[in-house]
Amino acid sequence: MKYISKGDWFKKGTEVKCIDLYTSDGYNAGLFKGIRICDSPKSENKKLGEEYIDEEFCSIDEFDIYE
Repeated sequence: MKYISKGDWFKKGTEVKCIDLYTSDGYNAGLFKGIRICDSPKSENKKLGEEYIDEEFCSIDEFDIYE
């Protein structure tokens, strides 16, 4: 499966790696790894606009999924 970011957390249009999925009883989320763009230098400890690799627990709805 390919997970393409819609831009909610990870850089829009980039492929994100699914590390683990958590789907049961209508709960559809997972741990994903991909490119993020810093939008909060203070909390992310990065320069504004800097791209970096990040892992985040996200809803599957944040991605376009292709087989």
